[in-house]
Amino acid sequence: MHVAPAGFTFVPGTDRVTATAIVFDVTREGGGGLVYVCKRLGARAREEQWVRDRLAAEGKLLERLGGRGTPELIAMGEDGGGPWIVMGRVAGRPLSRCLGTSDTSWIERAARHAFVALAGLHEAGVLHADLNPDNVIVADDAHAATILDFGLARWPGAPPMPHGPFRGTLAYAAPELVRGEPFDARADVFALAATLLHVASGEVPRAQETPAAMLLAAGDTGIEPWAARSGKSLSPALAAALTRCCAFDPAARPATAREVASCY
Repeated sequence: MHVAPAGFTFVPGTDRVTATAIVFDVTREGGGGLVYVCKRLGARAREEQWVRDRLAAEGKLLERLGGRGTPELIAMGEDGGGPWIVMGRVAGRPLSRCLGTSDTSWIERAARHAFVALAGLHEAGVLHADLNPDNVIVADDAHAATILDFGLARWPGAPPMPHGPFRGTLAYAAPELVRGEPFDARADVFALAATLLHVASGEVPRAQETPAAMLLAAGDTGIEPWAARSGKSLSPALAAALTRCCAFDPAARPATAREVASCY
């Protein structure tokens, strides 16, 4: 549903579809040409009350975080098309557009700033629970990183997640998250490290042919051999840190994202 909220105008040709949402650019009506990003729910997602509740809560979360490692909230509300949020545009590109880059110094800067952004979330009481190359934006010079999409995130007072099948991106998800067990910041550390190693190597962490096979592999099989292989182009310190982040056992991973950002 590419209908801009009241007071905004849809920019044609800018829509992007995610698992539950439609994201597109908007400008303010008569507002000087600045471009913002609007997020709405798709038609089927709007029928799920928990999804509606979480998009509304995502807007309130962005407002609380104040653009620190996240997009700035511009406006939020609800109309006949359901809840919506409008966010500031983030300079840079998603890591999904950087897969297999040979610029290892860029990756090292990107990794440090991505873990700093993640540390800020954790220190604000937020677990992202679905980090992947599409929702980590890095500045062109890799001196800033921004984390997007909090539809599956957990934080105190967040609307509850319904029981049911795993929701998230299996290729990067920590084993305990896939198995439906309690998890903490180390699950996000795992997913961000797997994302960065995918960028460095161009090789996806899990590449099973079917979702069912990937689900089984994600819950039962470690990716440490892949991580060690994928980090060979990086400095030994960063490669070791990211490989440790990908440990199957959460207790073997760094306890915090801040620790990872400062260890190389």
